[in-house]
Amino acid sequence: MTGRPGMTTDPAPTTARAAGSSLAVDQAQVSRYGLAPSAEPAEPGRVRALVGGTWRGLNAAEAALATLGEAGAAHWPLLPELPDRGPGAEPVGRTAALLPDLAVDLQPHGWRISPPGARSNGMDHRRATAHLSEDLHRLADTAGAEGIGIDRLAVRVVGPLSLLGSLWLPGGERVAVDAGARRDVAAAWTEGVAGLLSRLRTEAGARRTALWIDEPLAAAVLAGALPTASGYRTVRSVPRDEARTHWRAALAVLAGEEARASGAAPARAWIDAGRRGCSAEEGPGPADLALLASEALPTPVAPAADDGRGGSAAQTVGVAVDAPDPDVPAGPAAWDVVGGWSEAGRPLAIRHVAGRGPAALMRDVERVGLDPALTVGWTLMGPAVVGKDALRRTAQAADELEDRRTDLAG
Repeated sequence: MTGRPGMTTDPAPTTARAAGSSLAVDQAQVSRYGLAPSAEPAEPGRVRALVGGTWRGLNAAEAALATLGEAGAAHWPLLPELPDRGPGAEPVGRTAALLPDLAVDLQPHGWRISPPGARSNGMDHRRATAHLSEDLHRLADTAGAEGIGIDRLAVRVVGPLSLLGSLWLPGGERVAVDAGARRDVAAAWTEGVAGLLSRLRTEAGARRTALWIDEPLAAAVLAGALPTASGYRTVRSVPRDEARTHWRAALAVLAGEEARASGAAPARAWIDAGRRGCSAEEGPGPADLALLASEALPTPVAPAADDGRGGSAAQTVGVAVDAPDPDVPAGPAAWDVVGGWSEAGRPLAIRHVAGRGPAALMRDVERVGLDPALTVGWTLMGPAVVGKDALRRTAQAADELEDRRTDLAG
């Protein structure tokens, strides 16, 4: 690692100006956060669902069959995760094993960057790599046996900020404490994820790929809320400018011309910034996190075609948010984010919240003054832990939302 252990940074602001308080969608959001309108979403056509998630049990073939079957041709199947298989099958281990030239091993406190001179193919690393390969091969084999063409395929990875908060240095502290280590890991993350997207095409046969960039620790990293190894203090916050830099660099590489030519560019990607590890009073809120992600994106220069390769980062990358409730205090700000992204024609993933079905969601769309036709770029996300019934409900909810959208548009 090139960093200097113990290096500290100035604390990041823990709050930001709310994105408005009116229920009406704020048109200024489109330009205020660099969201200049593009001519059409990266993959126009209909509301889709992200079908899949974390499975209980050990049967990768069963998870693959259920995922492909319920997704059908209209929706995004998500490469199944089966963490019950043990270390390396969970999201952090799976993502850590993608990092090129950085050996990782599992310690009692979590995944660690191995000391200099350590074998790059240690048991923990090999096991995590084997789990991912099995998942890809099971999916491809199941699709072939059932005669299912994999037109599209999505995968979840732990995002760079959350990986900085989850990985540990050889000296026993989190990677987040060391500026040089943060740069190394963020750069390796981008290279590793680009390779994974290429594997979705070459090994699973996917024509289009999508990337769920899961950032559950984003708020905790920005707020300096993560405990140190001793537990007696917390890690200094990562500056917001640095967070934007990591996201911007990753997205620029993933959606660049070289990535498009090699098949490593996603047709869609969503930054899902969460607040795990933060109290209600700490760190940026959901709307602020979504806006921070938007600040990492360049202004689009041309419409993105649905050619399976994707366009610029600004056209293909969006955010994931919970379905906003306009009647709660944070609802108006959340709807400002949803409205701004929808007006700009960017991908937007809406997490399906129990009790707020498609009918309620579409009523809220009309209530806040958003054109229902703009929901064409939405992707509906289901629960984190899934089974076949949960997959079916998510796909059906997306179909119902699409039916309501077309009815209103007609």
